[in-house]
Amino acid sequence: MLDASQEQENRAMPPIDLLLHLEHLELDAAAPRAAMALASRLGARLDALYVADLPATAFSLPEAVPVQLEETQRRVAEAQAHEGAWRQAMASRSLQGAWRVTQGDTVQTVSLAASGYDFLVMERSQQRSDAPVGFGSVSRCVFASGRPVLVVPDVAPVAGIGADVLVAWNGSRESALALAASVPILRQAKRVHILDGSEMNAEMLPVLPPPGLPDWLRRHGIQADIEILHAGPSHAAGPAVLDMAHQRGADLIVMGAWSRSRLAQMVLGGTTRHLFMHGDVPMLVAH
Repeated sequence: MLDASQEQENRAMPPIDLLLHLEHLELDAAAPRAAMALASRLGARLDALYVADLPATAFSLPEAVPVQLEETQRRVAEAQAHEGAWRQAMASRSLQGAWRVTQGDTVQTVSLAASGYDFLVMERSQQRSDAPVGFGSVSRCVFASGRPVLVVPDVAPVAGIGADVLVAWNGSRESALALAASVPILRQAKRVHILDGSEMNAEMLPVLPPPGLPDWLRRHGIQADIEILHAGPSHAAGPAVLDMAHQRGADLIVMGAWSRSRLAQMVLGGTTRHLFMHGDVPMLVAH
């Protein structure tokens, strides 16, 4: 039985909607498992979206268009046939959500669909190169969707998600957006650790007056310990964040994405680039 204060808090919490982009139809893969685990933790609705990719370049050779369309329609039909498996997987976890199948340019379609959701969940392959990093489908959706994106490496074990969270904070706009988006997750986490690397960006970012990060966390009902990161230049933060996530057994990293431009990250390196290339922990990112 919930007491009156808990019931009032639950009624005050707005509903949360998650959109899972399925790059393939294997529901036991890392991203579907992470999405279902997060939906269960948050009591959220979870919709799945499969897009049979049909980019504009498919129409560049008129003689190839019929073949492209036939293959796309085959993949649409194959995906539609998986709805039963999706519903069964959702029912086994007492989750609600729709199975959506369409065709079109993947980035444009997913980004448009995500605008009506609180979080977008996408899987990122560690085998297929996203080089130059920042210009692959997942990276482009982080920019184009305008939504926080849970990026799940396909090598992530995903035993659970959201119980032990590491927040990589650097004082940037992107970092603040990611932190604000993660509030529903942080409030329910068992442990929250903030790795504060804002001193590493002191020369690039304006210094704001109080209230600061500790006050913000308290006002949002989040208990966290804060550790200052002294790791030298800002491009050294990536390895430090990943090492800390491994040391603490974190099942989720919350961080801003591309505080610097993608071109600067390609040339100089950066936290986002390092974690997208080498990370094996799910990341909730925002840009």
